Amino acid sequence: MTEHDTLAETEAEAEAFRHRCRAFLAEHATGLDIVGDDPRSDQAVAQARAFQAKVAEAGLAGITYPVEFGGLGLTKSHERIWREEYAKSPDMTGQLTISHGMCMPMMAEYGTDEQRRMFLSKMISAEHLWCQMFSEPGAGSDVASLQTRAVLDGDEWTINGQKVWTTLAHQCDYGILIARTDPEQPKHRGITMFIVDMKDPAVEIRPINQIDGGTHFNEVFFTDLRVPRDWQIGDLNDGWRLATAMLMYERVAIGTGQTSG
Repeated sequence: MTEHDTLAETEAEAEAFRHRCRAFLAEHATGLDIVGDDPRSDQAVAQARAFQAKVAEAGLAGITYPVEFGGLGLTKSHERIWREEYAKSPDMTGQLTISHGMCMPMMAEYGTDEQRRMFLSKMISAEHLWCQMFSEPGAGSDVASLQTRAVLDGDEWTINGQKVWTTLAHQCDYGILIARTDPEQPKHRGITMFIVDMKDPAVEIRPINQIDGGTHFNEVFFTDLRVPRDWQIGDLNDGWRLATAMLMYERVAIGTGQTSG
């Protein structure tokens, strides 16, 4: 049994940590203050990021993530205490569900040490927001039928294609994308996962207008996007396995309310 599988060392320690969480949340988790319509989720995202920055400043963010990558290195028991207390407060971080509940654990589990050092701490604090890019117009629910292509050119990948229904792409700094890297293999093979800089000029983001007036979903177009070779996540052509793992994180994140469940 490892440290992460045990309870906090003593009841006193657990109670002290609970008090810290409770006091912080009483002061800062006061609910989102949205004025008028927020079709692009601009206000909600800004407030979620500001709240998470305070969580990080207070030493309550990234509870179980390793210290060397910006976390606290504490136990699952500490995480459980935070979630129990947070569940009693207004939800401040719903807009971080994809970034924190899906992209962050993927980076922690499958990223290289260099990638973790580069990205995790700013993911934890929400200084950087991340999105997931799987769906495509011609694939429907069959994600493995994707057509976005990535071609290796020296030390960079060149990516061309389109994604759709990308939540908060316009707000994000980075994204996790799957693209076809070997069209000769069966459709569930020949797919690789990448990190993408959403601010790159080769990335075009267009809002999708919903019937309820919201526009927080987007189409994303890639035209000769150059991605560093070391921004590949996992092994070449192993992207379907990683995509399945990410969808499992998605189920947990959505099913538990991401930070409160």
